Parts: sequence; C-alpha cells; structure tokens
Amino acid sequence: MQRKTVVIKAGGSVLERLHPTFFSGCASLLAAGVQIVIVHGGGPMIGRMQQKLGLTPQFVNGLRVTDDNSLEVVQMVLAGLLNKQLVTALEQAGAPAFGLSGVDRQLLKVKAKDPSLGWVGEVDSVRAEALHPLLSAGWVPVIASIGRDKEGHHYNVNADTVAAAIAQSLQAEQLWMVTDVPGIMADANGKGAVLPLLTPSQVRSMVAEGRISGGMIPKAEAALNGLTGSVQEVVILDGGAPLPRFDGEKEQGTIIRREEAKVDGVVSHL
Repeated sequence: MQRKTVVIKAGGSVLERLHPTFFSGCASLLAAGVQIVIVHGGGPMIGRMQQKLGLTPQFVNGLRVTDDNSLEVVQMVLAGLLNKQLVTALEQAGAPAFGLSGVDRQLLKVKAKDPSLGWVGEVDSVRAEALHPLLSAGWVPVIASIGRDKEGHHYNVNADTVAAAIAQSLQAEQLWMVTDVPGIMADANGKGAVLPLLTPSQVRSMVAEGRISGGMIPKAEAALNGLTGSVQEVVILDGGAPLPRFDGEKEQGTIIRREEAKVDGVVSHL
C-alpha cells in the first residue's frame, strides 16, 4: 500500500517559536507510516545575519531584494546554519532527517522572477525523483528554499511557493503551512474567530473583500496554488501549537479543502 505524504512548510518567522513537541510530532507521523517533507524559509535570521555583516536588508513589495552579497548570506543561513539546526532537532526527536537545498540534484529548477529583485527566483519545475530514495528509506528531507537555473545561477525562492510545488510534484495528499498565526480569521486585521474550514472560492472572496490582507495574502495564494493534482487540502497551522494528526479533522488552524465545505453558521455568509 502506498504511504501517505504530507509536505510541511515552516516559515522563517515561526521557527524560533515552534511548539516543544513539533519535532517529536514529526517523529510520530513517521511512526504512523506518513512520509514527511519539510520546506523552510528563514527571513528573520537572514536579516539579522545581514546586519551583523554590515548589510542593509531591502524589500520591494514584501520580497527581499537579493543582490550578490545578500545571496551569499541567504545560502549561508538557509542551506547551512538553519537547515542543520532543523536536521539536528529532528534527529534528536527520533526522526531521521537529511538536509539539502533545491540546488542539490537540481531539485528546484527556477527562473528569475523580477530583475529589480536581483537573485530572486520562482519555481519552474521540481525533480521529485531526487526525493524518492530518501522517502523510501524513511528519512525526512529538510529543504532550504534555494534553487538554480539552467545556467547554474542560484536564486532565493519563496518557501511558500516551493512547498506548494513540491507537494504537487510528490503527489502529496496534504500541505501544512506552519505559520506565526493560528489560521485565517473571520475578520480583517487578524481579529475574530479562526475559520476552521474554507473552500478555495471562499478564500478568493475574502482576499477580494480585504478580509485576508498583508502577510496572509501570499500564504493564501500559495495554499490555493497547492490545491492541484493529488493535494486535497492545505492546512494553515499555528507553529506555537502541537502538530495535528494526519487523518481526521484538525483541532486547530484553517483547512482549505478542494470539495465544498459545509460548516454551519461559520462561513455560510462568505
């Protein structure tokens, strides 16, 4: 029987406040027969390292401008320091892990996103076969969101879009986006109750109405992009809470599910 697969994206802003059981929760998923892939960012740590080295972080529309010097810092932090910290934490929790970036085995083939952003790329394709031996052996691939183009140039890539692309290429059943928020809120500005279940059309309506705004917009867009192929649901989770079970309804966060959601009195007005 084919094992179920979940791709877990851990945002850079949440890595320093993950719930103490996050890594043991990954080990429990493995023990239950679920294949796991972790994709991580690292924006805050990159920014601090830039400042230590006398570089000033620059952004355009919320995207980090990555010049030659900044790209060196991005690779040093993501593929080096942070990636190995995550691998160590997983192994100490009993989950065998293998750290790599999208550059390795040309896992992530990318192209330039916008010349004004420098070495910032977007995913062109994923070589899923590069991950199959690790998953078959029961390892957790821990992937830093860096890729390369056909000329061999390296690029900083948004981890949300990387996770969605990898979930599609692996034909994963679920994509979990571990963030610094408890989920999608009923009201704008992160207020109101967390909406436990939404459909893609409801999410699009909330974006259009301004009820999803700011930093939640790219998360919502990545979630919608991830809902293709075999991916049946994307879950936006609070990194400060324990990981949920793979099967069954989630007790926290927001599930965005492809089929029509039926939630009495919660999202019927959307």
